[in-house]
Amino acid sequence: GVAVSPIGDRVYVANGSSGTVSVIDTETNSMMGKPIRVGRGLQGVAVSRIEDRVYVTNGSAGSVSVIDTATNKVDDTIRVGRGPAGVAVSPVGDRVY
Repeated sequence: GVAVSPIGDRVYVANGSSGTVSVIDTETNSMMGKPIRVGRGLQGVAVSRIEDRVYVTNGSAGSVSVIDTATNKVDDTIRVGRGPAGVAVSPVGDRVY
């Protein structure tokens, strides 16, 4: 999965087999820091326009990881059931599906 920040300055790439998320600076086309360790079987990625959060599905773990974009660290892990593949944030940014 791939998601772009609302202002287009960062791209978040789910590295499914390594269980990490890479953050790419679109101005320099370079990776920002080390990949963020998230979970297993990553697929879907979505960026919230309001909360400065990135949501990443962990298909093998049955969860969604929440990354704080200010620190690039996992803030929370939400158990959702077996095999989540996709994730979306509402246009207003107040709901995650």
